[in-house]
Amino acid sequence: MSLLIMYRPYILIAALVGMIFLPIEWRKRKLFIITAFLLAFSAGYELIMEEAVTKMPGRINRALNEKGPEKSENVKYYKKPDF
Repeated sequence: MSLLIMYRPYILIAALVGMIFLPIEWRKRKLFIITAFLLAFSAGYELIMEEAVTKMPGRINRALNEKGPEKSENVKYYKKPDF
């Protein structure tokens, strides 16, 4: 595994910290705020989940394509109301 891939979350954090040293008029722009949010989210996701943030769409796709139960697994959970 290359060093770039191994230290990717720390590189993202370094870029986020480096953005603090940009001029004040740049930090007031919406693009700066969006970029800072995306960098913070990416670094946090990679540190917490211990996988690349680029694998997140595949994980979401697999979760949404899973089949649900054929019938209720717990019949006593919901009782139909009597009318």
